Amino acid sequence: MRQLDRYLAKLVKSQLYGEKADELPDGITVQEIVDIAKKSQMQCILLSALINVDNVSDEMKAAIKPIILRSMTKISVQIQEMRMLESKFEEAGVMNQPMKGAVLRFVYPSPELREMSDLDILISKDDMDKAVKVLEDCGYTLKESIKHHHIYMKRPFLIVEAHRAMYDKTVDKKQEGYFGGFVRTMVKEGCKYTHVFGLDDFYVYMIAHMAKHFYQTGCGIRHLVDIYVYLNKYGKEINRPYIDNELKKCGIYKFAKHMETLAYLWLDDTEADSLYSDMFLYMLDSGIYGKDENGIWNKLAEDEGETIKRGQLRRWYFFPPLYYMSEYYPYLANKPWLLPWAWLVRGVEGIVKQKGKYKRRMIEQIDMENVMKLKKIYKAVDLKFGGEFGNGSERI
Repeated sequence: MRQLDRYLAKLVKSQLYGEKADELPDGITVQEIVDIAKKSQMQCILLSALINVDNVSDEMKAAIKPIILRSMTKISVQIQEMRMLESKFEEAGVMNQPMKGAVLRFVYPSPELREMSDLDILISKDDMDKAVKVLEDCGYTLKESIKHHHIYMKRPFLIVEAHRAMYDKTVDKKQEGYFGGFVRTMVKEGCKYTHVFGLDDFYVYMIAHMAKHFYQTGCGIRHLVDIYVYLNKYGKEINRPYIDNELKKCGIYKFAKHMETLAYLWLDDTEADSLYSDMFLYMLDSGIYGKDENGIWNKLAEDEGETIKRGQLRRWYFFPPLYYMSEYYPYLANKPWLLPWAWLVRGVEGIVKQKGKYKRRMIEQIDMENVMKLKKIYKAVDLKFGGEFGNGSERI
């Protein structure tokens, strides 16, 4: 790990354990940390630690404070909004389940240490109309519908994603079935309609959600902190054999083991080999949402060849797999046989609107040695997902 990576770990752990972080090392600037915090959506956990560091100037601390305040305000409003929606759904008889960060933030020592951009809620398909009525009565308006969820917004910054399904069938049909409905949940204590996972099943879902992002576009280092916090808090309570068996059912056991290893190597400042060092740098560069162009690496990992030619990159760019295309052409989720038509439409739009320049430039300019590192990473995590009709064009 580089000096910067080790210092990021020190900042994170200082907040997790209520300690003061070491001084900022020579060669690392405050702006570098700020940029990483914003990109990784870790403003509170990183910058709240940095603001107490002795050798950070008063001028820089003054510049950082508003960033922290904005993040903490958003988090506070989100928490109150989630409680209000849960109450409204209970009153309306809407079967629902808070997802992802809405649950994870309460695993952290303080909920403001775990940020999220929106509130994700699974809604029973039979209750979606009632849920929409609740959201509209609470001041939300529909922004757009994408595949298996509807995005609702309320000014100034609240976003609710109302999910019809917990997992996207165009990414992996097996996991879409595994997480289907509310079969692995229990009713939350004190509620009638709000469901939650148990400790074991939540961890399986947490890893599955991370794996989906890693597979599609890459994912950021905040996920590593999630793993570290969860296992440190519940490691003695969870049923590890059960979890490992379920991870294997979902095809994400190897991925989970690599991510757990990386989380502890990074945050406990243990020397890592080249695979884990490269994996961390890739995740750090991916930011919180990953990058569109990262969707190429899982496909190249399936190629058994020792080298990769630039023509393979170009081929992926012009004929992306179904799971990638369905993000931009939602009708493919239910009509995958229209994939060739979507390729044609995408090509025409690219010409007319001059879109895709960055991806084409990446393909032509990327260092092929770096491509082989990324192939090695994806081959190691072994994510062989398949959507409803496979994850590539060969089965369409």
